[in-house]
Amino acid sequence: MTSTPVTTTSIAVLGLGPMGAALTRALASGGHRLTAWNRTARTLTEHGLDGGGDVALVGNPEAAVAGAEVVVVCVRDHTASRELVAAVAPLLGDAVLVNVSTGSPEEAAESARQAAALGVRYVTGAVMVPTPMVGTDECLVLYAGAPNDVATATAALAPLGGVADDVGTDHAVPPVLDLAMLDIYFAGMYAFLHATALAGRYGVDPARFLPYAEGVTDTLRGSLPGLSASMTDRTYRTGEARLDMCLAFLEHIVTASAESGVPSALPALIRDASARALRQHPADTDWDVVAEELLSS
Repeated sequence: MTSTPVTTTSIAVLGLGPMGAALTRALASGGHRLTAWNRTARTLTEHGLDGGGDVALVGNPEAAVAGAEVVVVCVRDHTASRELVAAVAPLLGDAVLVNVSTGSPEEAAESARQAAALGVRYVTGAVMVPTPMVGTDECLVLYAGAPNDVATATAALAPLGGVADDVGTDHAVPPVLDLAMLDIYFAGMYAFLHATALAGRYGVDPARFLPYAEGVTDTLRGSLPGLSASMTDRTYRTGEARLDMCLAFLEHIVTASAESGVPSALPALIRDASARALRQHPADTDWDVVAEELLSS
């Protein structure tokens, strides 16, 4: 938990799904006064909010935001959040509204434009961790908006713990960073499951394979700075991983998957991208030239 001292603030939370409830618990434990609303009425116990702290449940969003200095909106999508923002906007006064609802970058930008038209002090947020990490030193929340509004939001929401990252005034940035990180996360998890299944077809159980998977994950981590530099400079001539050699490895992975009956869609996707790159670039080009297709599309 962060040790940053906080001043007691009146905060409204609109939306008490798993993430909204986790935010409410952390903020209440930090000494704030919480007024919360959820579309489906439940008790504090049913929301997991009976563990202490000053939390009051109310029957409508208008009652929740009355007198609040900061309002946190955490609902299923931006369609729902826009309806809420429009409903409570006349009651907000000088309060800062932080919308951490999930959606695409364009949806977030449009929500910010609509909030601005309503005269709302509006901040886009993205909670970049699972609910158990909210309120811990591992928490990471991104914020975008006017500097004064972001400063107010981050000070009030300090009990969420960890790092509060001000990414500037572009409201599309928090969701795109969130989705980009999830892109890596889910692709990596699926790759691990695929690899574990492939090894399992030859008698290697998951526990035995795990240390090897962890080792190659460490290798991948060490490769990321070089990949980032390649995409920045768009030069692919280090000679460390030839395109033709990597394509051969990928062909073997696809073949082994087919032989063992494990679906090969993921390695085939990467193999096909590598094959397209080989048609466009010399064989001794670095494999990461496959990025050109992504950068140029």
